[in-house]
Amino acid sequence: MTKQVTARAHTNIALIKYWGKENVALNIPTTSSLSMTLDQFYTTTTVEFTDKATDELILNSVSTDSTRISKFLDCFREKHGDFPKVLVTSENHVPTAAGLASSASSFSALTGAMFGLLDLPQDTQEMSRMARKGSGSASRSIFGNFAVWNKGNDDESSFAESFYDDDIHLTMIVAEISSAQKKMSSTKGMQLAQTAPTYPEWVRKSADQLEQMKAAIVAKDIEKIGLIAQDNALGMHEQNRRSLEPFDYFTTQTIEVVEFAKQCYREGLLAFVTIDAGPNVKIITDKATEQKLLQKFRSNFPDLTFEVAHAGECLRYV
Repeated sequence: MTKQVTARAHTNIALIKYWGKENVALNIPTTSSLSMTLDQFYTTTTVEFTDKATDELILNSVSTDSTRISKFLDCFREKHGDFPKVLVTSENHVPTAAGLASSASSFSALTGAMFGLLDLPQDTQEMSRMARKGSGSASRSIFGNFAVWNKGNDDESSFAESFYDDDIHLTMIVAEISSAQKKMSSTKGMQLAQTAPTYPEWVRKSADQLEQMKAAIVAKDIEKIGLIAQDNALGMHEQNRRSLEPFDYFTTQTIEVVEFAKQCYREGLLAFVTIDAGPNVKIITDKATEQKLLQKFRSNFPDLTFEVAHAGECLRYV
């Protein structure tokens, strides 16, 4: 019987963003980052060896271009010796390429599955390094709750690790403004953002914000977490607008949701935003406030889909 290994990993949302690369080939970032893994969005991936001439990818029951997957599997071949081609069957419970980090859960799940298929030691630090080569943010999806990706300066020192593994009652309300493929890939977007004259200052500020965020999480101070995350994210998107070829992931509705969240905060509710490479907005609040806030957003934006997510679990085999 053919050996099959199935792993599941959840997507994560960075509270302190990764946006820019020091080393493109190795996915080594310009900043360290900190994320929360989400329970609602995940990828389940099964791998098995095949006698076919090429690696294959079946994504959501559809045979899909496997170029990126094959390149990633070659990283395993280079490190652990050659092995037969692999059939990768993946179910993605994340809107793809719309700023909800589908590649994070995808490459994290694939990494875990390959470690099982190749009978490699379950070393989470090494898993994180390998996942990083597929997608930078995947390095963090190995872990549950809160993780920090240490930017490092080479392949060995750039990896994520668990930062805080308790539930602090933080809620993310995800406003799904668009599930369409984004027009600017994250890779290209980062390259352009790094041309902004204000980019070095954003990098310096981000390092300070990381330390402030760590302290806020340990203190379980949702307001401070939200304020820092919002400032970091809006600063990231400002670099895109100030780049040599200005671009923007925000739509009109993105801006409206952001402004409404700020209005809710002015009215005394815990409501803060964080936005990745796409139009969708993640609204940060706490479990005590989430239903009241959700009701306000749904009544103000009846055409949008809202999902509630909490801290999710680490990579596991299923």
